[in-house]
Amino acid sequence: MKRTTRAFAAGMLFATTILAIVHYTNDEQRQNDAIRQKQYEQLIAERNELAEKLEKLKNEMKKATPSQKETYIYTLTIAKGEASQDIARRLEQAHIIDNAQSFLTYLETHHLTRALRPGTYVVTSDMSYEQIARNITK
Repeated sequence: MKRTTRAFAAGMLFATTILAIVHYTNDEQRQNDAIRQKQYEQLIAERNELAEKLEKLKNEMKKATPSQKETYIYTLTIAKGEASQDIARRLEQAHIIDNAQSFLTYLETHHLTRALRPGTYVVTSDMSYEQIARNITK
């Protein structure tokens, strides 16, 4: 019986030692995981902060350097009986207007297609459709 008790005690001691080792190594692993998680969260926060700063700098740069649109100047000569489609096409090719069809639509909407007057006119890309139409229908 003495021998059985000693064997049982030795088994208990061995099992307790194994459980303690497992417990402490897992605890260290959890602590390392917690540290890694905190580091990860800190890195993400820093990345987001830097991204916000970069976005602000981009916006400030856009405000500081306004986009300078190139201005085109064109001398438009309208011959007697020339079609408004041809005039609109030439204005589009000279980069005075963006779209010939939309300019034609403007002229038709305001009943100006037959009001075009022959002559030579200076137009710029800064002018609106209304300004161009007023200029060439005098």
